[in-house]
Amino acid sequence: MGKLNFQQPLLQFRWVKDGVEFDPSKDPELSVSRDSGTFSLTAKDGPIHQYQGRYNCYASNDLGTAVSNEARIVTENTPTLQKEKKVSKKVEEGESVVLPCNPPNSTVAPVIHWMDKKLRHIQQNDRVIQGRDGNLYFSHVTEADSRDDYTCNTQFPSARIIVLKEPIKLTVVPSNSVVRNRRPQMMRPTGSHSSYLVLSGQNLELECIVQGLPSPKIQWIRKDGVLSESRTSKDSYDRVLRFKNISESDSGEYQCTSTNLQGMITHTYSITVEGTLFVFCGGISQLYAPGDTVKLDCKADGIPTPDVTWSINGNLLTDIDPDPKRSLKHGVLTLKNVELSDTAVYQCKAVNKHGSILINAYVYVIELPPQILTEDGLMYSVAEGQTTEMACETFGSPQPNTWGALVANPRMSQLPDGSLQISNASLNDSGQYTCTVSNSKITITAELDVLNKTVIVKPPLALRIQRGKPATLTCEYQVDSRQYTPQVQWRKNGQKLTESSDSDKYMIDESTLIIPEVKEEDEGIYTCEVITTLDMAEASDRPDSPTQIQMTEPKDRSVTLSWTPGDHHNSPVLEYLIEFEETEYERKEWEELSRVPGTNQRATLSLKPFLSYRFRVIAINDIGKSDPSMYTDVFSTPAAPPDSNPEGVRSDSIDPGNLVITWKVFNGPGFRYKVMWRKVLGSGPSWHTEFMTSPPFTVTDVGNFSAFDIKVQAVNEMGEGPEPKSTIGYSGEDYPIEAPMDVGVALINSTTVVVKWAPINRETVRGRLQGYKVIYCTVLSSMRDLNPVIHFFPVPGPPSSLLLDSPSETEMTLHWTPPTQPNGVLKGYTLKYQQGALTNMCFDLCCIVCICPGKGTWKRSERVNSSQSFYTLQGLQSGSEYRLKIDLKNKTLWEDEIQTAGAIMEISQGFVTESWFIGLISALVLLLLVLLILCFIKRSKGGKYSVKEKEEGQIDSEVRPMNNEAFGEYSDNEEKQTASQPSLCEDSKLCTDDTLDDYANSMQTEVIMDESLASQSSGVRDVPDPGTQESSPLNPATAISHNGLPNSVAFLD
Repeated sequence: MGKLNFQQPLLQFRWVKDGVEFDPSKDPELSVSRDSGTFSLTAKDGPIHQYQGRYNCYASNDLGTAVSNEARIVTENTPTLQKEKKVSKKVEEGESVVLPCNPPNSTVAPVIHWMDKKLRHIQQNDRVIQGRDGNLYFSHVTEADSRDDYTCNTQFPSARIIVLKEPIKLTVVPSNSVVRNRRPQMMRPTGSHSSYLVLSGQNLELECIVQGLPSPKIQWIRKDGVLSESRTSKDSYDRVLRFKNISESDSGEYQCTSTNLQGMITHTYSITVEGTLFVFCGGISQLYAPGDTVKLDCKADGIPTPDVTWSINGNLLTDIDPDPKRSLKHGVLTLKNVELSDTAVYQCKAVNKHGSILINAYVYVIELPPQILTEDGLMYSVAEGQTTEMACETFGSPQPNTWGALVANPRMSQLPDGSLQISNASLNDSGQYTCTVSNSKITITAELDVLNKTVIVKPPLALRIQRGKPATLTCEYQVDSRQYTPQVQWRKNGQKLTESSDSDKYMIDESTLIIPEVKEEDEGIYTCEVITTLDMAEASDRPDSPTQIQMTEPKDRSVTLSWTPGDHHNSPVLEYLIEFEETEYERKEWEELSRVPGTNQRATLSLKPFLSYRFRVIAINDIGKSDPSMYTDVFSTPAAPPDSNPEGVRSDSIDPGNLVITWKVFNGPGFRYKVMWRKVLGSGPSWHTEFMTSPPFTVTDVGNFSAFDIKVQAVNEMGEGPEPKSTIGYSGEDYPIEAPMDVGVALINSTTVVVKWAPINRETVRGRLQGYKVIYCTVLSSMRDLNPVIHFFPVPGPPSSLLLDSPSETEMTLHWTPPTQPNGVLKGYTLKYQQGALTNMCFDLCCIVCICPGKGTWKRSERVNSSQSFYTLQGLQSGSEYRLKIDLKNKTLWEDEIQTAGAIMEISQGFVTESWFIGLISALVLLLLVLLILCFIKRSKGGKYSVKEKEEGQIDSEVRPMNNEAFGEYSDNEEKQTASQPSLCEDSKLCTDDTLDDYANSMQTEVIMDESLASQSSGVRDVPDPGTQESSPLNPATAISHNGLPNSVAFLD
């Protein structure tokens, strides 16, 4: 059904179908409206294919003919399903299968559902999925998939019809062997590459359905950029990538990758997005006076670029006789010196392969007497800095000129309706204004009163209040006295605050806000607004971030960025800062790209080739910068031949005989640099050439400080850059080989001499001569006022010893002795120290046992950290000599010799000389002697006795050491003893002369080394285990030493 409505009388309508006149009134099947050109077709059982086509409606009257946009009617039969055979499929377990749907053809895509005989949906997952073609795809089947009621239901919502297909039977045969895994294979689409062409604003779905065992996983990427999560979505278990309202920035290559344990497969989509038609007509429909010049501007845009044609009253301009007053250039139709006969309707039509669009422009040429329709004597009030309009509506043709010379002021302009607009009003603008129709006496007057601007003198201050205390916020303002008392509105975090009678939360007293008892929920940002009948003032702040950042009009080397401004917070935006980020670099930094005035909301950005950009926008006002906006999706520019050559081409030669050429790097695929050089003199026009991928480039054996012409040209896969300009560079310098000759000295006065020399040969400089160094020394000097006898001494020697003591972790004490060679009278010492580079060091502690000189071997202790303040060597032999040293990284830091003391009896202080102690000891000795005699008599009897009696007669283990194996055991050997008391030391190594001597010189210590140091000492025999030694005071190994030398050594940091 087509429709075109006009309320004007005497209209005539006609229809054109597919370029041929079509009269709906002659068709009995069509009904035509009386008041318009609308016709309609009532649904019937007969065929309607004859009405399919493209229609245009023409509406005409005495002033011209208007044309409607093209309307298209598409007819088709009711979707029906042809009779088909029942399908049965039989597959082996683990194989893939496709159940076809094959819905009826229709211009409207149907809605498809796979169901069973009970109208329950077939469960879909990453193994079973429905394709965009309606078929049901199985990546691999299992025994559970066997059923006979797979039904494809096709629904046509516009026709209100549901078509049921015949059920499909699927039989899965169990496998007799182990089901083998299979690598992924594409089911839909087939092959490795597909291409789509879509229009901007449409929706697009890309699918990737694969077979394989186990079920493959799908991943989507954008090959020429970053896949936008905000512009795309995934569906059907990642099998479908969906674009909604697609734009030109979505053009590119997208790839789906399917993987499982057996392998992977990919499919690439090439997406081309072309823009829909857009037409802008610059000339508005209006009245024109005879003699005026009319310009109708028609700008059309789209991908591909549309063709634009002009028509007059529905007739193509090319079919009308040419008129010298009419011209068409760059899409602008110009009518000069128009007449009444030029009244018509002009059509601009843009066409490309995606369709057409048409706009009507009405030109009415007429003469009418001027009139002023606005009332006289109106009063206008405006606040300083605002914009006001004083009306002076006129009627007439030609359009009357009303405000005359006032429009010469850059802040004043006349609007199309005749009103005078004054921007940024000032106090000087107050007064009376007159609106006059030119060449007539028709006038009106208007009065303008400009009031002082309302300002906030002192905004609320930031407060830090304890909980439970009152808080008072004050907002001081200034308002024009001619205005009424303003309203002060308080806000918290942007929300209005009101004072209510049933709550004492807030108290508002004119310009003061009081919070009697502050709580945690009262934290926030409080602002005040002063509102009058003319203006409003609020505390200024930084602007909010721009929003809705969009990229349009993408080209190879440019893109247009548009945005929506945020709230300026009572301080107008001065400019917008556009920043970019190159996403391909690891070091990502935002850099300034462009600045545009604050009145702009879009900017065209010039870009470099073969880079991926992201953009963001920052608003700036008098207070400061806003936070950055959200960044855009990635925009990538294609590769292109370099349009410039590297900058900073220079010689950085240092080594003699080498020419080092360097420059700043570029970007691009397969990027290389063509480096060219030649000697400045005597080389002719030939250039030496070498290709490099990065700077620098070194030329060897070119002589010292030789001049060269050098240049670097950018080259990539797309071609070479422009011809570069050469610059002069020098090879590396070398030391001068000759010194100046003929050096002479001229005496000027007692303190000044002039040194002269002959010019040096430039070739011997072998570089750039930077200057001369004059060296002098004193060979003779006179000293006065000396004493008759003077002794000269050299510097003193170092201190003869230096000791460091650290009483605590934060204190050190240094001890030293005077030098052995003072060489004079010492005046003092200079103490220097520095913090070492190492905070923790590990030392190797070594010692050598030197009982016999020269026979000792070095033993290494555990590694010692420098943070320790001492270290104890354990397991040393008493009465032995040791050499100790500290090593760090094979370097000896300290070395010394020590001798351990022999163990001696503890001599009690004070009571050992007392008579009672001497008597007690004598009694104990006598008692011991008696016991020994009794024991001797007992053993001399020779009779047998019980084991128990033997054990009772044994010398206590605390008195005489026993062998652990023989302790408390009966032995025949003991019964064969002679009558005499045997020596306690018989057959015992404990009592040998040399062993006792060595044992007396030993001392048990804790050994934290690899082996016992004492057991490997020269001249020391085996020593019994300490656990079996006697604890008697007579045993020197267990005697406590009080007055002997120390048997451990402490090392301090």
